[in-house]
Amino acid sequence: MKKLLVLLLVPFFAFSQTNPNSEYWQTNKWTPKAGMNAEFEAGVAKKTDKFNGTAETSMATYQIITGQDQGKYMRVMGNRNAAAFDEDNTAELAYWGKHVMPYVQSNDGNKRWWRMKGLCQNWNNDAPPAKFVKMTTYTIKTGQMSDFLRFWRNNNKVQKELGYSGVSGLFMLVSGGESRQLLEVEPYNSHAEGMGDFTDPDVDYVNAYNEMHGWRTHRNDEKAATASIDEVWGITVQTAELNTEMSSKLK
Repeated sequence: MKKLLVLLLVPFFAFSQTNPNSEYWQTNKWTPKAGMNAEFEAGVAKKTDKFNGTAETSMATYQIITGQDQGKYMRVMGNRNAAAFDEDNTAELAYWGKHVMPYVQSNDGNKRWWRMKGLCQNWNNDAPPAKFVKMTTYTIKTGQMSDFLRFWRNNNKVQKELGYSGVSGLFMLVSGGESRQLLEVEPYNSHAEGMGDFTDPDVDYVNAYNEMHGWRTHRNDEKAATASIDEVWGITVQTAELNTEMSSKLK
């Protein structure tokens, strides 16, 4: 997705898990005051046009359409290195405070994510923002991240071997919430077309997995990955739709 960048309402405080060679994304979900959605949308659109018109500063806005956050607006800042969080954005924040905050009821706070490049599938930062994104959040038990990621990594290898056309990105939370959270993002442009297919739609996926990784590994890996998921927080799934007027319009 095209360097999806999101609004940062609070200053860019340094965070401990930065790596100068890593790629970071930031999200924040906003709730307008009752009856002020139109004013909020207009304010964000003007702010984005004024400050976020280049690939390096671009931002995207999605509105959550399913799940517990339905109705909220999600601002996304993506494909940044750690140095980007040192930049001075005083004027941008001041404009947001004056022209957008009067219509805001609340926001959920910034969350910063590290994109795990080796665990993504067909991800392309230069592609335009998708019309829809499916977001699946996994909360992993302490000490069991390796069990979950082993199954994920092996699945990725099988999907690539079988020519899977879908796109997915895996992100690990580094600041702004529970550090055991992983976020899978699956962008797509049509519910009718779906998210992707294998070269052979009739392939026996489990058999292919076992042929690649060893006898009964799919069963064992899946069992371990399932057991690694926190019983309380578990898995949450939400879908969001792009709001083009509130997002950057790159030329």
